[in-house]
Amino acid sequence: MSFSRCLFLATPVALLVSSAVFAQATPTAPADNTAIPSIIAPAATAPVTNNPGSPVTREELPALVKEIIMNEPELIMEAAKKLREKHEAEGKKQASDALQKYKNDLFANPELPSVGAKDADVIIVEFFDYHCGYCKHMLPVLNETLDKDKKVRFVFVEFPILSDDSVTASRAALAVNRIAKDKYFDYHSALMKASGKFDEKFLMEAAKKLGIDTKKLKEEMAKPEITAALDKNREMAGALNISGTPALILGDEIMGGAVDYDTLKKVIDAVRAGKKPSEAMKSMEPVDNKAPAAEAPKN
Repeated sequence: MSFSRCLFLATPVALLVSSAVFAQATPTAPADNTAIPSIIAPAATAPVTNNPGSPVTREELPALVKEIIMNEPELIMEAAKKLREKHEAEGKKQASDALQKYKNDLFANPELPSVGAKDADVIIVEFFDYHCGYCKHMLPVLNETLDKDKKVRFVFVEFPILSDDSVTASRAALAVNRIAKDKYFDYHSALMKASGKFDEKFLMEAAKKLGIDTKKLKEEMAKPEITAALDKNREMAGALNISGTPALILGDEIMGGAVDYDTLKKVIDAVRAGKKPSEAMKSMEPVDNKAPAAEAPKN
């Protein structure tokens, strides 16, 4: 936790504590609203007293707040926990609303690359970056799932956030999907298995090995439709609070981080049984379940 966040969390506690002190120490105002003791008067004119029944002054307030926090330091942790839970709940609500808004864009969009059963009863959407090590670990998990489960389908959302050549790689992959949909997953796999920089030479050679016309590929990569597709993906990621990769969407929930085959299978089984992925995740600890420290571009 950063120092600035510590300050941010401590401040609401002080305000809440001081509010309670005010409430206990300030007399009830007369019905005609006349001559009530002021707790916000200048320090020079405010009465200073140790009488518990007297109003709290500006001079006394810092010491009182400090005393309360020092005597009950757990108040800080309780407030921090409550604030974190509040932010998490707000984030989940925002993501849930966004998921409903973009449901068709994610699960029923023929323009998004995909692989697996056309009549799938479970569709898994993955946001990824070709330079993401965790995403690369997911490739064999996807392959094993596709080999063993003939009723699942993966949808790929190109989300290049790690480097400029991640963007170049995504443009090439989307261009392949536009001119040869049946070769997208092979191209995707070739890029996921690669290491190092994605320069034009590598991208064209990978396409050439799959029998793709590289001249046509270059032309397709430069089209504004590719730019629009990536912009749309970033828009959806922002709305869904996805800032790291990989991120998997199953049913109406988002899973952040890579998982192993057994974990993914249990989640898929849960979705088929009409349960939420989070219910299946409660009894297990996902492998590499933390996305890398990559952040989506901030506007």
